[in-house]
Amino acid sequence: MMTRRKMIETTAVGMGAVAMGAMPLAACASQPEAETVSKAGARPEPASANDGSSLFEDAFASDAASKAQSASAPVPSIRMLDMHCDTVDELCMHGLGEYRDGRGAGTLVSNNLQIAADRMGDVAWAQCYAVWTPDECPDISYASWYRHGAAYFKAQMAAYPDVFTQVFDWADVDGILDEGKVAAILTVESARILEEGLDIVDEFVSDGVKIASISWNGVNSMASGFKSDAGLSDYGRQALAALESAGIVFDVSHLNDAGFWDVEAAATKPYIATHSNSRAMCDTPRNLTDDQFRAIVARGGLVGLNYYQAFIRANWMEGDADTGFDETIAHVEHWLDIEGGQDVIALGGDRDGSDVAPWLAGCETQAEFYRLTVERLGQELADKLFYTNARDFFNRYVKA
Repeated sequence: MMTRRKMIETTAVGMGAVAMGAMPLAACASQPEAETVSKAGARPEPASANDGSSLFEDAFASDAASKAQSASAPVPSIRMLDMHCDTVDELCMHGLGEYRDGRGAGTLVSNNLQIAADRMGDVAWAQCYAVWTPDECPDISYASWYRHGAAYFKAQMAAYPDVFTQVFDWADVDGILDEGKVAAILTVESARILEEGLDIVDEFVSDGVKIASISWNGVNSMASGFKSDAGLSDYGRQALAALESAGIVFDVSHLNDAGFWDVEAAATKPYIATHSNSRAMCDTPRNLTDDQFRAIVARGGLVGLNYYQAFIRANWMEGDADTGFDETIAHVEHWLDIEGGQDVIALGGDRDGSDVAPWLAGCETQAEFYRLTVERLGQELADKLFYTNARDFFNRYVKA
């Protein structure tokens, strides 16, 4: 079975396009196993995969020895806000529609993946946890898929209140970090559940969803990723308007170029690219052109640096030499050469959804990444990249 992490290496050879994320469910069964991971500690199946109502009653009993932080712990001096990871799906989707059975094991506190609270170390961490849905979901509804992931996230928040606080109000992020806890932000990548009705935006608000995109790599009734040239449909424009009206930030990272410019024409609020790099530095359709970056700058949005190696170096494939700090920070340096770029740069590492170089793969590496960034760019720009640009944007967005 092919995991989402392996699927991202599927490349459209003529155009240099890289397919990020998970394999459509129907295709997964025929793929070779990408990694062998013990299933001990993997998420149990939901009570009913068809209605997405699993309560995960016995999935993660609170264990004091496994808690990463406490309110009395010293507050780290380095702060960061990362706008994208796929840790929730990797941990909770086992057995759901034959979805990558067995790779992730553990909880959001302690696991065998890249993002775990007990390895965040000397970094005060605000993390966006995405619930992703695939382009094709033949065995269950998109509503079931989203609700399963959201239920898992909320149950983790309830199980580990000394470690996490979910962010419902962006203004609370600084205070949560001051308490020594992880500021956990629920987001949606490819909100195909909205095809079932825009009243579901109210459900997002109730769940605390703060950021959402409406496509992944393929085509749906709202928009498309790189696999087609289709822009936003009329319904896609309605979805954009509904999310903006609800105060949910719109994410353009997976839109194709036509969709991006349709958003630029239709949006009434700033929008962001949570996990995209510079196409001038690495020519793949999932990265942003300089004109797209300038449009986001003009809107006062954000662009999150993606750690996926194939979005850092063109034509990177598994088995190639790993990308390094110089190649990674070069994307940021390119953006800094664009007027206004210093106020738009942010982080969107795409951990647990992509192949990240070992020097940056685990969250325990983040402090060293910060140190290297300070040496290269200076303290002020490092802080903007890691935290303050994102914090300030989201606080402004609430008032927009």
